[in-house]
Amino acid sequence: MQLIPLQLGKTLYHQGDLSYFEAVNKETLKNAYQRFEEEGILQVVKSKDPKVPPRLRLDPEWCPTRDPETGALNASGRLWDFTEKIASSRREGKNRRDGATVSTRVLRLTDLLGSKLFEAAKTGDKKGASPTLSMEDARQLKKSVKEQRRRRSLENRAHL
Repeated sequence: MQLIPLQLGKTLYHQGDLSYFEAVNKETLKNAYQRFEEEGILQVVKSKDPKVPPRLRLDPEWCPTRDPETGALNASGRLWDFTEKIASSRREGKNRRDGATVSTRVLRLTDLLGSKLFEAAKTGDKKGASPTLSMEDARQLKKSVKEQRRRRSLENRAHL
């Protein structure tokens, strides 16, 4: 599972969309996952079994919509806006690419990768957790999401 983000990073590096450091640095990926969990972008279910890796999913509020005819991701919504914000603040690389083009390519690639991961989990190609949550895991996820939202709402209050 840890190799998947590295493969995605290496692909984006070879396309010229990421620097080498961004593409393969495990600490950078770990920090990004942690920050996205804190911000409520990702929802994480950690297993009590140390052999089972944590399961991640995009918060439903962040999920992009799909075109009903083609099934492709639409370039709109919170995730797209966030991607555009990141693209606008990045320094241009040697290829000087348009941010929207890069964002579209990254979303398409992650959609393809996500569907492959889901199919692999559904068919049980590898050992690990099933793609569906147990009742206990679902309760734990609901509780942690509720706690994160409460914490974020408290952070937004004025500090007197």
